[in-house]
Order: sequence, then structure tokens, then C-alpha cells
Amino acid sequence: MSVRCVVLDFDGTFTDAEAEAEPFVAAFRAALADLLGRPIDDDWARWQATIEAAPGTYGWEFGGRIVAPATADPYVLSTTIGQAITREAGILREPATRSAILEALYQLAYLKTRTVFRPEAREVLDTLLERGLPTFVITNSRTDTVSQKIDLLAPKHRERLVVLGDAKKFAIGEPKDGWGDVPEERAIEGLSRPVLLHRGRYFDAIQHVLRTASCKVDELIVCGDIFELDLALPIALGANVHLVRGPRTPAYELAEMARLGARATAGSLRDLLGRL
Repeated sequence: MSVRCVVLDFDGTFTDAEAEAEPFVAAFRAALADLLGRPIDDDWARWQATIEAAPGTYGWEFGGRIVAPATADPYVLSTTIGQAITREAGILREPATRSAILEALYQLAYLKTRTVFRPEAREVLDTLLERGLPTFVITNSRTDTVSQKIDLLAPKHRERLVVLGDAKKFAIGEPKDGWGDVPEERAIEGLSRPVLLHRGRYFDAIQHVLRTASCKVDELIVCGDIFELDLALPIALGANVHLVRGPRTPAYELAEMARLGARATAGSLRDLLGRL
């Protein structure tokens, strides 16, 4: 079935996450040090080395369970390090409290990010919008912050692009109208833990897109750079997906995309255009 609707992630998908996140990491570290009331440089370096040496063991935790691979991008790595440092320090012991406080620090630090687009970002977004397909951005970041970046990137046909922010793709929880036949988790060859699928806020955002665009789920394509956050739930729903490869993309994610067959591809951001 042909694609009639497009959902895009933004950070790391249309941007160079490694370059844009440098001031974010510095701001997040400073905020975490302020929270603890002491320097954390040594703790940060030690935990970063530990996590990067065993990336399959660690991850971004929500509600006490891992919801994204630790080394997916600098934002996730910083969050994972922050969780490890606060846990080791014996503060924010309750998982929900720890998640809420670190998310607040994340949002403050995100305001410091640079705007560094992938070289092909403008071309791809302009081409998408010129084709007239209903196109949406679903992002964990704030709607206004991402909208400002998109205003710089693609001023042409800007009114055709809808941004749905604060999607909390990492949050395990119930949707508004029930899960239907979506399983709770997915086993991935090469990954020792299951990928959790019941991310209610993200599910609701996708359902909003389908209703707004009068689109069936198998007519939808979702593009993102982190399999677990961006694509695992859409795959379970029956959507088409495109994984934007980056320097940190795990081999098991690429292997899983290959196993999914024709409705899943991995490659550059520009390769998305070949799916339309």
C-alpha cells in the first residue's frame, strides 16, 4: 500500500546530535552538580566509561525499566549517566521522582542546544512538504523549541508541517483508549532485555496523526534515528518505518530492520525520500 502520511522524529533525525548536543551536555552536567551540591566531573567520567564499555547492560530508565539504549545519542547517554550518579549518591531513590527531576534538568539543558542540521535536512524536508503529504513531527522536546528550529530549516510550506512536542516516547503507561492487540514487549536478537512497547503518550500522538490525516496505519511511514524510542511501537502497530543510521546505531537494530522486510529500511535521511 502506498504511503499517504509521514511522521518524523526531529533531534538526531534532522539534526547532527553529536554536534548540537555539546552545550546541552555541559548544561546538564552543571545542573546535576548543582542538584548534588558538589563537583561531579570524576563521577561523570567514570560512569561514562563504564556505560560505554557495556552498552547492552545500561540504558535510559523509566519506572525502573530500561526504555532506550544508553549510547543512542548524547541526550540519552547524559540521562543514563545522571540516573547512575543520583542512584549512587543515594538521592532521588524513588524511580518516578528520579525520572521527573532528571527530565526537568533535561528540558532546562535542552534550551542550550545548538542548531546543527544534517547536510541533507533542508532538501529532505522541503521535498516532503512540496509533495503535499500530511507530515507531522512527533518529538520528546518542547513544541516551541523544535518549531523554532524548523522555522529556520524549512520556511517554505511551513504551514504544512505540524509539530507535536513533549511526546514522552520513553514513558511506559496507558493510552487514552486501550492497546488493542499491541503486545507489551518485543524480543530483539542480540539484545538481552526486551524492548518495551506500551508507551501510551506516543501511542496517543500516533492515533491523533492517523485521525487528523484520515490515514490507515499501513499507509503511514515513521522516520527516526533510535529504533527503540521512535520505531518499535509504530512497527507493532503495522506502520512502515525508516531508521536514520548514525555513528551510535547498534548492530542489533540494523539486523532487526533487515528482518522486518519491505516495510522497514535503514540508511541516510535522504533515503527516506525513496520510500514515498
